Amino acid sequence: MKKGYRVASAPLLFTLLSACVVISFSSAAYAQKRSRTTSPKKTKTSQAKSKQTKSKKVVPVASQPQPIQVKNGRAATSTSAVSKKASKSIRASRARAIQLARMRAVQARSAALANIAAANILKDNATGEDLEIRRVAMDALADRAGTVVVMDPNNGRVYTVVNQQMALGSPVKPCSTVKLIVGLAALHENVFDPNEDLPIARRVSLSLTDALAHSNNPFFQVLGRRLGYQRVMEYARNFGFGEPTGVNYPAESKGFLPEVGQEEPGHMSSHGDGFGVTAIQLAAFTAAIANGGTLYVPHAPRTPEEADEFKPEVRRKIEMTPEDRLRVLTGMIGAVNFGTARLAYDTIGQVAGKTGTCTGDSDKLGLFTSFDSINNPKLVVTVITTGPSEAGKRAAEIAGRIYRSISPRFLKDAIAEPVTASAEILPKPVVSK
Repeated sequence: MKKGYRVASAPLLFTLLSACVVISFSSAAYAQKRSRTTSPKKTKTSQAKSKQTKSKKVVPVASQPQPIQVKNGRAATSTSAVSKKASKSIRASRARAIQLARMRAVQARSAALANIAAANILKDNATGEDLEIRRVAMDALADRAGTVVVMDPNNGRVYTVVNQQMALGSPVKPCSTVKLIVGLAALHENVFDPNEDLPIARRVSLSLTDALAHSNNPFFQVLGRRLGYQRVMEYARNFGFGEPTGVNYPAESKGFLPEVGQEEPGHMSSHGDGFGVTAIQLAAFTAAIANGGTLYVPHAPRTPEEADEFKPEVRRKIEMTPEDRLRVLTGMIGAVNFGTARLAYDTIGQVAGKTGTCTGDSDKLGLFTSFDSINNPKLVVTVITTGPSEAGKRAAEIAGRIYRSISPRFLKDAIAEPVTASAEILPKPVVSK
């Protein structure tokens, strides 16, 4: 009976075990299905965000740009902008300081030279000079370091020499006033056709009148090279340079001329390199242009009797034809009317003159030599100044003050009438030399 029970229970046990296995597999499958049904699928947006999150790098806080702070409705300046502004301000302050230092140096140098000139003027011998003209010249010169010569171009009588040590004993570079020498020499030697513009560069030509009026350097360099050293020296000596004038003032220098081979003829003829001229030499030469070619010995009458019976002394006639004089004269008039010497203009007498400016290592030279009333000249005024900021136009300004002060005395009936080259100059034949 027991044996039969065991046999019958075996199939029953097998059936129970099979049912448990089936139920276990069914539960696992149901759980997996439920998980897929209840979990939402990732959208494309979430996937993109996930990718961006993975690819996004973390930037250190220190390297991230700082947000611009807003204060009172305006964006505050960033630290770098403030730094640049401060640096710019520092540079501007330094530039201003340097400029002020230079200005102080210029003022100190000018004051020192003016003091030397004032001391020299105190030593001047004014016996026999025209004291009114002397006072006017000194007032016009004011506090500048320089010299003024005023004389009569018709007889060589000296009206005044202010700062005689500089005017007679200190030769200076003539600068562009040398162009008067070269211009007259080139005209007399026929090295160019004065009736036509002279080519001075590619597609650039200029007349003698404009070249003198505007002090054109290339024009006179061309003339100087055509003349050559020897001929320029011959005319310079003929015009009274390189030798004393014979004026009756002490300690006159004869000046000096360029040595052979020392200077290139072109630059020498435009800038005056190698020359050393005095104010009294320049005034005597200018007087010869004014009067038509007579070089007088400058002379100051020392007594009333000598003044009443003044006797001119002629040194020589210089190489200059009336046509040459008039051609140079038109350029000198142009300098005053529309060129480099406009500050010398005088409404009473037509002033004709030539400026010169030179720059040295520390100082500059300003020169202006001139005469008035081209039809009946009465006055020659030559001015030379020196200092850190001098120039020919400043010397012309001084001369203009003198003319405007004393012209009424000498030119009561004169009327300023500008002269044009076309009205009074006849064509001159050109002869090659």
